[in-house]
Amino acid sequence: AREGNGTAAARDESQYSPAVLLRNIQAGLVDFYAGETGEACKRVCAAQHLDCDARWFNQTNRCDALLAAFPTSKAGVPFKECSDQFYGGDLPAHQMAQDKLLVNRANAHFPSTCNGRSEHSRRLCPCVYRYPNERATFHTVFSVESKQYFEWQSRYNVFWHKQVGQPGKITRLLSMGGAWPNDTHPHPVGDHLMKEVPTHVAPKYDPRIDQYTAYNKPLAITHWLQNTKVEEDVIIINDPDCAYVGKIETPVEEGEPIANQGYYTFKDPNSVEMQIAKHYCRGACKHFDPIAVPVIIHRRDLERLAPLWLKYTEDIRKDREGPNQWPIEWNDNRYTTNRIEWVAEMFGYVIAAAHLGLRHEILDLQMVPGVHKEIVPGVPILHFHIGIETPDGRTWMKGNSTAGQISPWPVPPGTDPVTARLLVALHDARTALGNTDRYKQGLWENYRSEWLNPQPARLRLLAAAAPSAAAVADLDALPDAPG
Repeated sequence: AREGNGTAAARDESQYSPAVLLRNIQAGLVDFYAGETGEACKRVCAAQHLDCDARWFNQTNRCDALLAAFPTSKAGVPFKECSDQFYGGDLPAHQMAQDKLLVNRANAHFPSTCNGRSEHSRRLCPCVYRYPNERATFHTVFSVESKQYFEWQSRYNVFWHKQVGQPGKITRLLSMGGAWPNDTHPHPVGDHLMKEVPTHVAPKYDPRIDQYTAYNKPLAITHWLQNTKVEEDVIIINDPDCAYVGKIETPVEEGEPIANQGYYTFKDPNSVEMQIAKHYCRGACKHFDPIAVPVIIHRRDLERLAPLWLKYTEDIRKDREGPNQWPIEWNDNRYTTNRIEWVAEMFGYVIAAAHLGLRHEILDLQMVPGVHKEIVPGVPILHFHIGIETPDGRTWMKGNSTAGQISPWPVPPGTDPVTARLLVALHDARTALGNTDRYKQGLWENYRSEWLNPQPARLRLLAAAAPSAAAVADLDALPDAPG
């Protein structure tokens, strides 16, 4: 729980349950359990052979509900009130150290979650019966263009997916050819990694309309869902600069996506982030989730969300000029770290999800080398979006032209565990895969112009630059997951 400004809330004597809640309780569709100290609701419900349903936290996040679940203090004195000075995903709860009942005062912006927990709190948990989804299937996707910058990231992503034994498929969404929305046809052949990296080719957004390349992420996801037969239930949206160091095996139900906590919030109603979100959602949204990758979402939710994601991104970018031009504060580092010209696509996702009423459960799903120093057990992703420095003074950054070929090795003594884990991941992938012929032959400089040639010439160039046998090695030959 986090402390905020507020006063003690007296017991609410109003009727606890609306009619719908009462009917569900009477029908045995939901029950409420008080957990032990330090337990997450997910575990509390599982002990009853039930599943936590986060949608019910709006009902349990009330003083009268807490008083019913925890009527007396540790000393046996009846509670008479609750505190609304705190917020966080581990509330509502009985905070044992302070011996107080805490409601979540900012549930709209820091929603209560099934996995939230505190070592000092007993939670009040809504538990429901669900037919177990024991056959959930997974599909990881990441979006790239055909550039040297993405070549090694694409290859390494597939390797790391295989190395940790991540369930399901992985697909590179390659934006190449076409000029959306006027030319909807992607490149007919793709690039030199087609045989090595599982790929879906989608058209690029027309740079003559706007050179903002982040359009390609929601566009490629929309094109993939609408033009292929995606059968998996659970879609994991990752970025190419993310390394699997553990598995993501959480089956999500429709309407209940999961994501990592973003580096921004919507708590302040006057913040630039909230101004942007409210302006473009135009009254259609009740909440906004500050999310980051990875996003774990049901396929049917993503089928509804992806086109809206692209639409809202376009709506935001259209106002970069003209009569509705963004206020200067929205694009100025003096007022926000989220300059709208760069993160329009991020806001596009957040607003699309809010438009559809999708609330994300926020979990710790990534560690950032250079920021986080200690390995958090169970966190499955390393997001290497910033540079790192080792104790011996060497640096590494994904944007360097040699990033996929040269990184500090062996791991220098004194390197923090998170940075060390990234260096091991890079070394493992580089050792297993080596370089592509294209990189070794220095062909990248002329690569962009190759696709401007007539179709027969393109095919001849592809044949001439076919990947080597080593580069197209069967992925089954890659090392199995440790242990």
